Amino acid sequence: MDLNLSLFAYGGFSQTVDQQLPDLNQALKALPYKLPRRSDRLTQLSLLGLHQSSGDAGFDAGMHLVLASGDANLNSTILNSEQIFDSGTLPNPIGFINTVNNSTAYHICVTLGIQGQAISVSRDHCSLEAGLQIAATLQHSDPSPILLGTVDEVPNDPDQHRQRLNMPAATPLAEGSFWFHCGHPQQQEPALATIEYCGPLRDSGRIEEFLEQRQISHHLIGDFLHNSAVSEMQLPGARLVTQSLGHYLTQNADYLQQWLDQAQSGERLGMLNGTAGSNRLTVTLILKH
Repeated sequence: MDLNLSLFAYGGFSQTVDQQLPDLNQALKALPYKLPRRSDRLTQLSLLGLHQSSGDAGFDAGMHLVLASGDANLNSTILNSEQIFDSGTLPNPIGFINTVNNSTAYHICVTLGIQGQAISVSRDHCSLEAGLQIAATLQHSDPSPILLGTVDEVPNDPDQHRQRLNMPAATPLAEGSFWFHCGHPQQQEPALATIEYCGPLRDSGRIEEFLEQRQISHHLIGDFLHNSAVSEMQLPGARLVTQSLGHYLTQNADYLQQWLDQAQSGERLGMLNGTAGSNRLTVTLILKH
C-alpha cells in the first residue's frame, strides 16, 4: 500500500519496568496540560510522550488523532475482570469506562483541544503499521494534520504479567508512548521524512527482491521476527541494531524514532514486522529528507 504520508515532528517517552511500576507523579507535574480527572495509566503515558513530541508543530484544533496500542487498556481491563470474577461485584463506572479502547483517545482530544476524528486501533506487534494505514486513509479524504501515536502499559503486577506471557522472571518489560505529527506532503512546513509504503507482503520469499527494488539503505527486523527465518536472511541495506528497553508490543515506533535521529537525507529504511497467527510480513518504507 503506497502511502506518501509526511512526518513533521516526533518524540516519545518510555521506561523499563522491573519488579514494580515506576511512579509517574513527578513527571506528570511537569506537563503543561491539565490532566483529565481519574485518568488511567495509559492516558498518562500518552500525555508524557506527547509532551516530548510537540516541538514547534503544536496541536491544531482541526487535526485528527490515531492511537495505536498492542494491548490497549490492559490495567483497567485486568482490574475490572478481577473485581467481577474474584470479588463477585460490578466494576465502578469510571473503571469500566476506562476499559473502552477509545477512552484514552477521548481524554487526549479533550486535554489538547483536538476536535477532529479520534480513532483507536490494535493489531498486536503491527499496531504502529495499522495506525499508519489509517492515517494515510484519512489523508486521502481530508488535508488536516494527523497526530499518530502508539502507547502500551505494564500492568500493576509485572511478575504476574510475565507469567501470563510465559516469560522468565527476570525478563525486562517496558512501557511508554511514541508520537508522530503526520500530514499531507503539500503542507507549508518541510517534512522530516515520508512514509512511502506500508502493507503486507504475502510471499516472504520475495522480500529480498522487494527491498532491493526500493533501494533501501537500512532494514529493521521487528522483535516479533527475531527468532524467525527472516532474521537469517541476507537482506539489502545495513541491518539496524536496536536497543530494547524491554518487552513492548509497539516497540517499532521507538526503533523508527531512533533511526530518524541518526539517518542522513536520502536514506531509506525498510521495517519488517509480523503478528501472531499469521505468516505474512508487514513492510514499511520510510525515506528521510
